[in-house]
Amino acid sequence: AEITPRTRSRSPEGLPMELPGTEPEFRLLTRGSERASEQEIEENPRSAPVRVRAVERINRRAA
Repeated sequence: AEITPRTRSRSPEGLPMELPGTEPEFRLLTRGSERASEQEIEENPRSAPVRVRAVERINRRAA
């Protein structure tokens, strides 16, 4: 599942307030993806192709 759309409000644009139930579910903690450092790659070569993204849950979406 794509996470980026779940970091944005689903309220119609231009409203002065957030509608109940349309708040973002997550907040991005990283900008884009992060790669392993050169030191990490030296110590663990399998980390070279890995890309990490981090989010924080800020709201539970009603199921």
